[in-house]
Formats: sequence, structure tokens, C-alpha cells
Amino acid sequence: GGVKFRRFRNIIMNIKHDKDQVLKTGLQLFCSKGYSSLGVEEICKSSGMTKGAFYNAFKSKENFLLSSIKAYGENTVVHLKNKLHHKNTKAIDRITKFYEGMFEAQPKNNFTGCMINNIMSELGASNKIVGEATAIEFENFLDVIEPVVVEAQEEGDLNSHIDSRSLTELLHSTFYGSLTRAKSLQDYKQGINTMHLLINSLKTTTA
Repeated sequence: GGVKFRRFRNIIMNIKHDKDQVLKTGLQLFCSKGYSSLGVEEICKSSGMTKGAFYNAFKSKENFLLSSIKAYGENTVVHLKNKLHHKNTKAIDRITKFYEGMFEAQPKNNFTGCMINNIMSELGASNKIVGEATAIEFENFLDVIEPVVVEAQEEGDLNSHIDSRSLTELLHSTFYGSLTRAKSLQDYKQGINTMHLLINSLKTTTA
């Protein structure tokens, strides 16, 4: 009985391991290739998962995408908190440095951009379920950034006459647009300039 249980437990653990591994592979593939041009066969080949195990774990390519969106969103929220929620520098500097860093990372990431932005651009209008899933993650990102925007407003560095949520959405939507352009041109420097220009224009003006 004990041997059978151990064997069963190992099978379950391998399925979980395979699922985590294939999600990690999927994130990279969706970032670099998008959704339409990526087939289940390529996902399985790259991750080492059999087609049978893939369909058993995820049911469909669309469900796999939805799981990948959720996993990417969770990872991004952790990254945002690590970069923005420490108090050793002014909030405005943390915001500026965060967006600079996101653009500076693009060349070594082969200008893959942000998966949520990419999938939102590719499928957001044509696939309601995927559109809603990416919109939820975008709002989650805003939830993490907004308190730092509020901090910058309270410190007198960002315009406090603009609603903090609107200001946060303006920052991150501009970032996504600039990221799409950086990806298209394979040039990140213009994106940094755009974010600097936007942040400077939102700073509190002194009479």
C-alpha cells in the first residue's frame, strides 16, 4: 500500500511540476510570439510536456493563456511592490526609476515588451474573456502603483488636483503605448523620454 501511495504521490507532484514549468515556458513564448502564431505542439515541445498532459492540465490553448495571464500578473505585482513600495527615496523618484528600468530591460529581453500589453493589443477587442482577464491584471497593477502616486502627491511632487487613479492610469497607459512603440522600433530610449516628459508635465508647478 505504501509503495502505491508513494508512486501516486510522485505522479501528482510531477503533474504539478510540469504545470508550473509549462506555465513558465508559456509566459516566455506568449511574450515573444503572441497567441495566434503559437501552437500547442510548440508549447509542449518547448516545455517537455506531452499533449495529453497539456490538455489534461489546461483543457484548451485559451485556458492555458488565461492561466498564463494570471501567473504573469501575480509575478508583475510582486515586481511592482519590490520596486515601488520601499520608503528610502521620494515617491516621484521611485516612479521615474521604475519606468526607466522597465524600458532599459527591453534590449536584454529582446524587446518582448509586457505580456499583458501584448495580449491586450492582440486579442483584447476580439476575445471578450481574454480582454476581461487582461483588464483585471491591468487594474491590479494600478492598485499597486496608485499608493505611490498618492505619496508623490502628498509630498508635493505630483499634481494633487488630478484624481490619483486617473493619474496612475495615465502613467501606466502611456507606458504601455510607449512600450508598444519601443518594441516596434527596437529602441527603448524614446520611451524613457516620453515617460520623463509626462512625469515632468504632471509635477506640481510653483508660482
